Amino acid sequence: MHKHRSTVWLLLVALVFPVSPGVADEPKDVEDQSIRAVGGLTFIDEIELTIASLVVHVTDKKGNAITDLGQDDFEIFHDGERREITNFRLYTDESIRQHYAEQEDLGTPALTQSTDTPAGPVPIHMVLYIDNENLEPLDRNRVLSQAKDFVRTSVHPPAQMMVVAYQRSFEVLQEFTSDPNEVLDAIRSVRRYTGGRSERQNARRDIISKMNELEGQANSGGGSYSNQSGSRGGGYSQILSMIANYAREVENSLFFTLDQLRQIITSLSGLPGKKGIIYVSNGLPMIPGMDLYYELSRVTHESTVLSEMYQFDRSRLYQQLAATANSQGVTLYTINASGLDVGGGGSAEYSSATDPLSTSIAQNNLNDSLRFLADETGGMAIYNTNDVGPKLGLISQDMYTYYSLGYPLQASGSDRVHKVKVKLRDNPAYEKYQLRYRSRFVEKSLETRVQDAVVSSLVFDVVDNPMELDVVTGTPVPASEGRWILPTEISFPINKVALLPEGEDYVARVVFYVATRDSEGKRSDLVQQNHEVRVPSTEYERAQRERFTIKVSLLMEAGRYKVAVALLDPVTRQDSYRTISTAVNPKKK
Repeated sequence: MHKHRSTVWLLLVALVFPVSPGVADEPKDVEDQSIRAVGGLTFIDEIELTIASLVVHVTDKKGNAITDLGQDDFEIFHDGERREITNFRLYTDESIRQHYAEQEDLGTPALTQSTDTPAGPVPIHMVLYIDNENLEPLDRNRVLSQAKDFVRTSVHPPAQMMVVAYQRSFEVLQEFTSDPNEVLDAIRSVRRYTGGRSERQNARRDIISKMNELEGQANSGGGSYSNQSGSRGGGYSQILSMIANYAREVENSLFFTLDQLRQIITSLSGLPGKKGIIYVSNGLPMIPGMDLYYELSRVTHESTVLSEMYQFDRSRLYQQLAATANSQGVTLYTINASGLDVGGGGSAEYSSATDPLSTSIAQNNLNDSLRFLADETGGMAIYNTNDVGPKLGLISQDMYTYYSLGYPLQASGSDRVHKVKVKLRDNPAYEKYQLRYRSRFVEKSLETRVQDAVVSSLVFDVVDNPMELDVVTGTPVPASEGRWILPTEISFPINKVALLPEGEDYVARVVFYVATRDSEGKRSDLVQQNHEVRVPSTEYERAQRERFTIKVSLLMEAGRYKVAVALLDPVTRQDSYRTISTAVNPKKK
């Protein structure tokens, strides 16, 4: 049984006070009556027109991209209502490379041009997630070797790739980069991981061996599995108990596996553009122990035992994970590294099962979850093949060949789920074409977008600090065994927030968000705090030249961390971000 514990704890204690004066801009006279002054700030009433952008892949039945369609060939239905397509663009790998070549000729940094606008292709953030806890090392190494060409040809602007390895906890081996050599170096380092399935497979083989013994005893004793009283014998009960214990162990591991995968998904939430995870494993069980219950049913000729397995049905976990991925705009590409399933026998991992039906059920049980996650998020599943190279080519095609369709959306200002349907116009030539796109998207409120950006800034630099937010850490002090308190000060100029008159004072109310991530990729919960900035009217002019500071205590374990902070002014709807790196009594290596 694996033991897991949180490595990051947050304890926020706010002490509010102004500090020494700084330089502040003097308020300017407001001449335009459409501009309103609020507490030293001026801003204009605006009506925001939002363009919902939808990425659509069109392929033939073999998966080859169709690139000769025009704007009038598509129809979009938003929440059941047809919408006019106002923005249309076809992107291909060739056109994207040409776009960035032109940017380089102009001396413009390539990645700064990767914006989801008509001016250029959208950014692409791909995570290569290697699930060593659910991988056989030989299968993993074969797949990663075949992935090298994919990395060399597919990792270039506007795409960036991160490499993550999971073994009881995930570790970021390579932060997002557009350099394929850095990605390949990270992939080579994965060979040091041993893989986590061996112990579970040994337990499974023991159960199969017990079944074989039981079957042999029954065959030699007239085919009965009952004792003299007519009840099931001790061997049967022992095996049934062993299967249940095995299923619980696999189930426990599955909980942690999906939770870690969910953390990676949510960390991508605030990143722009196309986001995807290439998940490599030997498959994940939809129902832990399913094949063993079928094998026991075959051996004992007792179908009622099959009802026992449904207590371990964990399909809802995959539904929840797919919903999380869809809400964050993340596409899942899943790879079962087991290789070719020959005649239902599966890989060597399942060769100990004596019945072809049981081994086929075992492999389908591991593949069903991968197919479901890919289908539900608009990705693709790769399985039952010894050469993943051609299928990886289709993922590369997904990254760079797509139609970008935009249509007006009246923003509600709240978190809402919308359903989208895309059709091709009636044309016999189009009947065999297949469309893939995200059929649901979440319209996010400003508060949710800020929270997403904080989480994402722990893994990806978010350079957006118009409110001059600053974060400074002090010297850690011991708190308890294995934990330390990190004194932290968060500050901003008072003249950057809206101060509204309230009685004899001017008052601003702001929201802080704080999250941390350690060097192994473990992330704390996102903590939100509301704070009030209250300035007496007699001190208003002086306060405009001061900073507002909050003292925060972060309770952490030893290690190296990123600390991400966001500031939101709900009145002006302005947000600001700051991320720093710090160490808390790190262990020397």
